[in-house]
Amino acid sequence: MRINKKNHYEQQISYFGNEFRNVKTYELLPWQRSYIKRIKEDLLGKNYKNKTLIDIGTGNGYVAIEIARLGMNTIATDLTLAALENVNKYKKKFKLKNIKTIHCEADDIPLGDKSVDYIVANAVLEHIPSEKNTAKEWRRILKPRGKFFVAVPLKYKFILPPFIPINYLHDKRLGHLRRYDLESLRNLFKMKVIKVYYTGHFIKMIGFMVNLFLQNKELDQVLEKIDRKWDSRRYGSTNIIVVFEKDKK
Repeated sequence: MRINKKNHYEQQISYFGNEFRNVKTYELLPWQRSYIKRIKEDLLGKNYKNKTLIDIGTGNGYVAIEIARLGMNTIATDLTLAALENVNKYKKKFKLKNIKTIHCEADDIPLGDKSVDYIVANAVLEHIPSEKNTAKEWRRILKPRGKFFVAVPLKYKFILPPFIPINYLHDKRLGHLRRYDLESLRNLFKMKVIKVYYTGHFIKMIGFMVNLFLQNKELDQVLEKIDRKWDSRRYGSTNIIVVFEKDKK
């Protein structure tokens, strides 16, 4: 299916602009803490000092902010100006001088070749019409031996059947254009796979729906711990996270 890029991006800016403008405070949710922990452990490792990470499609900005708080040079990009305004607000709040924001499309980033050490693209790739051009662009800006953390929705065939309609409606609402599995991501990026996780398992999804009414923060934390214990299980999950490493060239 051919996607009108201009119309699609206008819809994305409208939807996410409204969401980000309604954000009043900076708060890390349990699932976001899990993502940060994974990024620290499997993307950055121990030798990240004086290196640069780009958070493509920064969204609510928590990855860019938390990485900058480690002392790393951090670049946050987004199509939505409201997202970048929030990042700049948090930058000022936490007195961070090592964050740069760039307003751009994810497949056209105004940086030089081989200019960043790490890339994070969390819930971004599924929104972009030109996935092949995007993969080429991300490889272009990544240094040799650089690492890349990508999180995307998992293909429907691995989701438990009762949860497929919910995920389908979620895709339509957020403007998701496609879903992935390990094979399709490996074929797209053609990089060495370092780590694979599966998240959003059915136990967590059931608990999440129950907690919409209970609003219990302790339950969120318990559900996240369960989800992390199951992160090697593909069937029954809804998202896949892959950490890649670029070759020497």
